[in-house]
Amino acid sequence: MKFFVIFSATLFFALILSIKAHTPGTVTVDSLTFDKVVRNFDVVLAKFDDKYPYGDNQDQFKKFAESAANTKNLLLVEIPITDYGEKENEQLGAEYKVTKADFPAYKLFLKGKSKPIDHTGDKTEDGLKQFLSQHTNLWFGLPGTLEALDRLAREYFDISSAGDETNQKTLLEKAREQVKGFVDKKEQKSGESYIKIMEAVAKQGVDFLKREGRRVQNLLKGKITDTKKEELQHRSNILLSFKSLKESVTDTLDAAKDTVVDTAEKVKEAVTGEKDL
Repeated sequence: MKFFVIFSATLFFALILSIKAHTPGTVTVDSLTFDKVVRNFDVVLAKFDDKYPYGDNQDQFKKFAESAANTKNLLLVEIPITDYGEKENEQLGAEYKVTKADFPAYKLFLKGKSKPIDHTGDKTEDGLKQFLSQHTNLWFGLPGTLEALDRLAREYFDISSAGDETNQKTLLEKAREQVKGFVDKKEQKSGESYIKIMEAVAKQGVDFLKREGRRVQNLLKGKITDTKKEELQHRSNILLSFKSLKESVTDTLDAAKDTVVDTAEKVKEAVTGEKDL
């Protein structure tokens, strides 16, 4: 009888762990199935993590997976890595330079691109949405954004980049008409932000978006009230809407180049003791 009780408890515990090992809304892959999955989907967000993750990061990922369940063309995959027993997916982790200290590590695989994009931001529901919004054309409804205006914003960006002033004015008027029709005060406030950004782009060009993005991020790092922080975060989210996929990839490459140059300068300084003036 005692053996039966112990066996039943062990089996129950194993079942609980098995459930925890998989997050609803995701697909668990391994070294044998990973490449097959990545090749057949346009956008794959891969999460490298412990086999049985827990804590705040996992709670945030669960929320994200649930909210993104109906997002078209997006597949969420989990890659459990263990350093004991059969050492599951250890080789896959090494291939993508993921260590246990990085868990959970998120990498974005885009169809047609040879290398994934590393997620370096907040490992929260909104942080993951911002990451995907920046590097894809998927829509997640970030706080402060409006789907109808997001679509116009991306179109406005492309037209502005091409210097098409006629269609630029047409889209701006279309956005103004939409905002006039809003009844909800929060939507009105967000709508006004879209309009102001569009007007600034019309006067200063698309480079305004990068400058404003940097300004907002710097303000968010400072000491501000919760109300101001929410307002700035909403503005930051709206600015992400004024991006095309091509522009996002270019920004990523530019950031990578800056990192390489910065690292090279630090190495030179360490070796020679000299700084470039």
